Amino acid sequence: MQTPLLPLAPPPVPAFASAIAPALAAAFAPAFAPAFVPEPGPVPILAQVRLPMWAVILAAMFAMALTPNPARPAHAAEQQVDAYNTYLSPPFLMPDGGGLAAELVERLNAHLTGQYRLRLRHIPRQRLMLAGMRDPASFEGVGLLLSPAFVKEDRQPRFLWSEPVFYDYNVLVFAGPNAPRLSSAADLAGLRFGAIIGYRYLYLEQLLAAGRLRRQDTNAERLNLRKVALGRVDFTQMNRLLYGAIMGEPEFAGKLAAVPEPGAPPFARRLFVGPHRAALLARLNAALAVLPCDPQWRASADRHGINLPSCSAR
Repeated sequence: MQTPLLPLAPPPVPAFASAIAPALAAAFAPAFAPAFVPEPGPVPILAQVRLPMWAVILAAMFAMALTPNPARPAHAAEQQVDAYNTYLSPPFLMPDGGGLAAELVERLNAHLTGQYRLRLRHIPRQRLMLAGMRDPASFEGVGLLLSPAFVKEDRQPRFLWSEPVFYDYNVLVFAGPNAPRLSSAADLAGLRFGAIIGYRYLYLEQLLAAGRLRRQDTNAERLNLRKVALGRVDFTQMNRLLYGAIMGEPEFAGKLAAVPEPGAPPFARRLFVGPHRAALLARLNAALAVLPCDPQWRASADRHGINLPSCSAR
C-alpha cells in the first residue's frame, strides 16, 4: 500500500511581497488577464489577484534577496587576502598546521575585522620570490615575518613594509657538544656551509662571493641539521626559534651546538604588501600597534620565547 502524498502547503510570502504585489499585478495582468478575478469586499491586496505560481515564487525570492539577514557573518563583506608564510618548520609551521604563523594571522584577523581577512598560505620562499614577488604591482597578498634583506629588498625596496612584528636573530649550528668560538664571520673561511635554496645570508655574502665558504643547498632546515650531525657539512645557519624548536628532538638531542651569528645584529620581522596597497598596510600597522596589548598574542610570544614591547610602549 502506497503512502499517500501530502499536499504541499503554499509557500510563505514575505511581507515585502505585499508591497510589490501591485507592481507585479500591473506587469503580469496584460499577459494573464483571465487569471485576474476581482473578489468582492475589502480583502488584502494579494487576495485581489490570483498570480501564476511562478510569479508568486519570483516575488518571494526577490523579497528575500533584499531582506537583511541578521545571522549573516560579520566578515562576509571583508576582502580576503592571502598571507604567505615561507617558514615551513616549527615553530612557524607545526605538523598539525598550527604554529607561530597561524597564531599571528589569527590575532591580526581579530583586529582587522570589517575590511580585510587574511588567509594563511605556506609556500617555499624561492617560490614566493620567483613567482609572487616578480611583479610588485600584481602582488595582492601579504608577506609574513620577513625582513627586507631576506628577499633583496634592503637596497631598493619595491614593496611596502610594515612596522616590526618583533625582533629576532639567527644562530650558527655546529656538531656538538660544543660550538667553536668565533670572533667574526672570517673565522668560518674554508668550511662547508649547509644553506637553503633561495635564502640570502647577508653576513656570509662576502665569504661566499670570494669562494672562501663552500655552500651546499637543501630545501629544509631539518635536512641541514642532519647533515651537520652526520659531519657532511661543518655548520648551518638558521633562526634561533627554529633551532630551539628542533634541538630537543631525539634525533638531534645532544648532537648540536649553536652560537649567535657573529657580526649580525638583531633584525625586525615585518609584513609586506604590494606598492599599490597602502590602505591595507595602514590597517596592518594599526593591528600591529595593538598586538602588544593582546593577551592571546602575548601568550603566544611567551610560549615561543619572543620579547614584545610592553602594552604601553606603542
